[in-house]
Amino acid sequence: MSVPMLKMSEKDQLLPVNRSDSIVRSFPDILEEYIRPCFAEFLGVTLFVFIGCTSVYNTGGNIVGIAFAHGLSIALLIIATGSISGGHLNPAVTLGILISGAITPFKAILYVVAQVLGGILGAGISRGVLGDELYKNISGGAHDLSAHVSVGEGVLCEVMLTAMLVTVILSSAVDPKTKNVLAPLGIGFTVVADILAGGGITGASMNPARSFGPAIVVSYAKNVWTNHWIYWVAPSVGASFAAVCYRLVLASPENRFIKPQN
Repeated sequence: MSVPMLKMSEKDQLLPVNRSDSIVRSFPDILEEYIRPCFAEFLGVTLFVFIGCTSVYNTGGNIVGIAFAHGLSIALLIIATGSISGGHLNPAVTLGILISGAITPFKAILYVVAQVLGGILGAGISRGVLGDELYKNISGGAHDLSAHVSVGEGVLCEVMLTAMLVTVILSSAVDPKTKNVLAPLGIGFTVVADILAGGGITGASMNPARSFGPAIVVSYAKNVWTNHWIYWVAPSVGASFAAVCYRLVLASPENRFIKPQN
């Protein structure tokens, strides 16, 4: 995924440090703290899911093409939204960031709502572009287990794929001692690698919003709900595992659960 490191202000960090909340805020404060970042998450996921779903048709289902469409788009969207919202673009990532201590629970909930709504809109736009028949033929770009894959295998696959993604994000974009200006590129290539590894098993979602939006929009034609719970539970478990490992061992000393005594 040596160039000179860019020194960023706190406001411009890829995953910003939380500001303290107050009961009464002016509208500009609310706009900057909540509305603007939530809209960035909404728009970013809308574009990501549109590209992801539409790429399934335009690549003819080729796993390499799908992997790079998702990986490149997420890297570019993190660059675009990182200084506004942190560029989570994924409820599982937001959960990992929450456990890492870099976002408040209230703001994390707002992010997840924005991400899920963006996933639905992005899938709807993809349906509008492709038309009902073509959209139905690719199952809307929704995720499901391959025919030979058991539920247990699918859960384990999504857990591991998401754990890899969130580990890279926490180390390259969250931790102040190890974050890197190339984090968006590294995260994008992680998505590529994960899809190449797990695309033929579960579709390599790693992202509940990416799975939920297409499932909602294609449900007029196909039932994709049987195993859908996997794409919420497994990424959440994988993200939590990665975040706990980060807080216990991988984080810089000041960010660990147990801080070393000086």
